[in-house]
Amino acid sequence: MPTDSQKYLVGLVDPETLTAAESEELHPSRIDYESCDILEIRYDFFDESDWPTLASRVRKLAPNAIQLGTIRLKRDGGAFPNARAIERPALWKQILEAADVPEWLDLERDYLHDYNELREIAKTKGVKILISEHNFTRIPNDLELKNYLTDVKRVKADGIKIAAMSNSDEDCSRLYKFAKKAKGFKFIAAFGMGETGKISRIWSLKEGANLTYGSIGKSAAPGQIDVALMRKAIDKLETTASQLELSSFLNIF
Repeated sequence: MPTDSQKYLVGLVDPETLTAAESEELHPSRIDYESCDILEIRYDFFDESDWPTLASRVRKLAPNAIQLGTIRLKRDGGAFPNARAIERPALWKQILEAADVPEWLDLERDYLHDYNELREIAKTKGVKILISEHNFTRIPNDLELKNYLTDVKRVKADGIKIAAMSNSDEDCSRLYKFAKKAKGFKFIAAFGMGETGKISRIWSLKEGANLTYGSIGKSAAPGQIDVALMRKAIDKLETTASQLELSSFLNIF
């Protein structure tokens, strides 16, 4: 089980929603920012000249939200050029030299060879690291999930995430088993993408995870639900007895 029993809702910060939130106090994006427990700053969506000030700008809009910084490569569902992957440790260092920095950084599992270097950069600022894996084809089998968990425990990361494409109503059960086994992490996210994975974005919080992601503005991933509806569903989760009941609740909206 995660070391924190709170259920954390993450919203994505991109140039469009950030500009909109800054322009109007009652803009829907501003309200969505304020409703999130964590805001993921997607550095890969912004011009690099904006990077040093992003944490400060977001902090002004949502001072109580935890910040999670991510430079997502194109092959991992982001916008940062794959050929520049080797540059990321230096870019993280620049980000963490700013006056205001995210409390967390996200590093993909494929780049665990960068973990020690990133940890050395981050620890001087007290920044924690979440390891993530994205599979846009299928949900890994039990052995693959076990190996992933072993890898992340080996480096002693602070959080773990897996988001994988669901192809049936049943295959997210493997992610739920994974979440139950992923003990001792501050944050645990394990949910399916796509239409059949949609319900798992919420139900996973009943199955051992404590971290999930919603959309602000347009969806950034297959099957993502907007944060306003996610917040309603999470608030109702404690009294929801089944995925079918949860699905019926979502269908109301």
